[in-house]
Amino acid sequence: MNKMIVRFLLFLIPLLGYSQRAKLYKDLPIKSYYKNGNIRVVRNFNSGKLLGYKTFYRSGAIQSNYVFNSKGHHDSIANFYYPNGKVKTVWKYKNNIVKKRIDYTLKGEVIKGKKDYKRLRECNDYLSHYRNNLKYTFLRAKLNSNLGFYDEALEDFNFILSKLSPSQIKRSAQRSIYHSMAIDYTYTEDYEKALMYGFKALAIQNDNQAVLNNLGWLLLRIKDYDLALTFLDKCHEINPKNYYAFFNKAKIYLEKGNYQKALGFIEKTILDERSHKLSRKNISEEKTIWATRGEIYYRLGRLEEGIIDLQKALEENPANSYAYRCLALIYIDNNQLNKAYITLLKAEEYKYDKIYETNEVKELLSRYYTSK
Repeated sequence: MNKMIVRFLLFLIPLLGYSQRAKLYKDLPIKSYYKNGNIRVVRNFNSGKLLGYKTFYRSGAIQSNYVFNSKGHHDSIANFYYPNGKVKTVWKYKNNIVKKRIDYTLKGEVIKGKKDYKRLRECNDYLSHYRNNLKYTFLRAKLNSNLGFYDEALEDFNFILSKLSPSQIKRSAQRSIYHSMAIDYTYTEDYEKALMYGFKALAIQNDNQAVLNNLGWLLLRIKDYDLALTFLDKCHEINPKNYYAFFNKAKIYLEKGNYQKALGFIEKTILDERSHKLSRKNISEEKTIWATRGEIYYRLGRLEEGIIDLQKALEENPANSYAYRCLALIYIDNNQLNKAYITLLKAEEYKYDKIYETNEVKELLSRYYTSK
C-alpha cells in the first residue's frame, strides 16, 4: 500500500466521495478581494454546498463564471472572458461531462485545436467518473495553472496536499506542485503563501531556472528589488540567455528609474522570439514586452518608437489600461492633446487607476481637460 502512495502520480485510485472533498470549501469566504479592493472571487453557497462562483480580473471585469448542481457537479455552463468583456471560452456541461466547448479570439473568431484545452477536457471527462483520482487531479491543476485559471488550479493542488503528506510525494512532484502554487498564489495576490511555496520549491531544487526566475518575478511584485535581482542573477548563471529573467530585470530597472539599463534587458528579451508569445499565455498581464519597452522609450524621450510599441501592446490586448496610460503621456508630451484625451478616457474605461492603486489618470484628466 505504501508503494502505491509513494508512486503518487501513476495509478492512485479514487480515495474519497464528493461529500468529503466538499469539506475543502467549508471555510472559504463568500467573497475574496484583490489588494486594491476589487472583488476577485464570489462564491455561491447553499447549506454548505458550493453551487457556483465567479472570478474577476484586477480591473473588476469578469474573468469566469461557474455553475454547479446540487451534487457539486459542473452543470449548465462555465464561461471565461477576456479583460475587455468579450467571451474567451464557453463550456457546456451536463453532470460534469463536457458536452461542448468553443474558444474565441479577441476578434470573436473561433479557435480550433488548442492542445491544453483538449487535454483539460480529457481530465474533466475522466474526473467526472473518478473525481478523486490524484493523477488526473494533478494534470488538471497544471493545465489550469498554465491557462490562467488560478483558483481552479489551487483547488486541485490543495486537494492533493490534503490527502498526502510531503513524505508520500516524489521530490520532483513536490517541487512542481510548490512551484505552480507559488505562481497561482502570486496571481491571486496572496503573497505570503506565494513566498512560502516558492521557497519550498527552491529548497527542493535550488538550481531550477523556472523556480529562480519566478521567485525574482514574485519579489518584483512586492518591490523587493535587490533580493529579486539576486535570484534572477542566479538564474542567468545557470542559463545566460534566459529571456524570462531578462524581462523581469527590465521591469525592475524601469521601476527603479534606471531606464538605460532597463532598455538593455528588454532588448535582450525581445531578441528571443519566444518572448513574443508571453502575452498569449496571460492576456490579463498588461506590462507585456511591448508595453514595457514602450514606456522605457517614453522615459528616454524616444517618443515615436514608444508609440509603435504601445500600439503593438494594444493590438494584443485592446483593454490594456497600462498601454493607454503610457500612450497618453506621450501624446501630452507631443502636445497632441485631443489624442491624449481620447487615450486617457480609454485608460479610465479599463480602470488604470483602480488596477494600479493610483489617481494618475484622474489627475491628468482634471489637469488638462476640466473644460471638456
